Amino acid sequence: MAKLYGWGASIVLIGAMFKIQHWKGAGIMLVVGLSVEAIIFFFSAFEPPHEEVDWSLVYPELAGIDEPGQAKKKISTDPVAQELDKLLGEANIGPDLIQSLGSGLTSLSDSTSQLSDLTDANVATKEYVDNVSNASKSISELSSSYANASNAMENLSSASEDVKMYNEQVQNAGKNLAALNAVYELQLQDTNEHMKETSRFYEGINELMGNLQSSLDDTKRYKTEVGQLANNLSSLNTVYGNMLSAMNVNVPANQPA
Repeated sequence: MAKLYGWGASIVLIGAMFKIQHWKGAGIMLVVGLSVEAIIFFFSAFEPPHEEVDWSLVYPELAGIDEPGQAKKKISTDPVAQELDKLLGEANIGPDLIQSLGSGLTSLSDSTSQLSDLTDANVATKEYVDNVSNASKSISELSSSYANASNAMENLSSASEDVKMYNEQVQNAGKNLAALNAVYELQLQDTNEHMKETSRFYEGINELMGNLQSSLDDTKRYKTEVGQLANNLSSLNTVYGNMLSAMNVNVPANQPA
């Protein structure tokens, strides 16, 4: 389980790092990290609880000791043999009791020699406690990382909302520009048509002016010709008048008497 905690925490931290740094594939890595964390918490539910070992069952001298390492007070005795015998006599300690104590010490020695497995169990328990402590630290760091990642996600969410609003405004501005462009194109087409019509109108005016100029020239020539015709008719009338006068004069002279 300790390896599972360590590997899972590393994957989760990598996912959070990808998301915070905005690297490519950050979304996928974050989903993978959160999934691994969920799996770790799922398996942690099946982990057996840690049981405290009552070492006083193995080491009876530990029973009743409130503080670890508390040493029993030694009774100072007089090295004199007589004083020792006196004390043993007062305590009712006889050879049988001493023999029984020796047998108990022998049994204790045998029991101690048979407790090597328990010593190994103690080492394993210590390693287990260390692993649990490391896992707890990793989970604490993971929690902090997720808190930072959560804050970063909130900031990203706010930034995403701002970007969304900016995109909407840009789209609206684009639509307005497109509408203005369409109106401008229509106005430009109308202006072009008006300019073409104006050009045709001026062409017609120029053509009319040309025709009027030609008509004026023709009128001048017609006037000149009419004047010449009038002069000719005047001359012709004069000639005819003279001829008629001459004929009237000659008629009486030629009549018989």
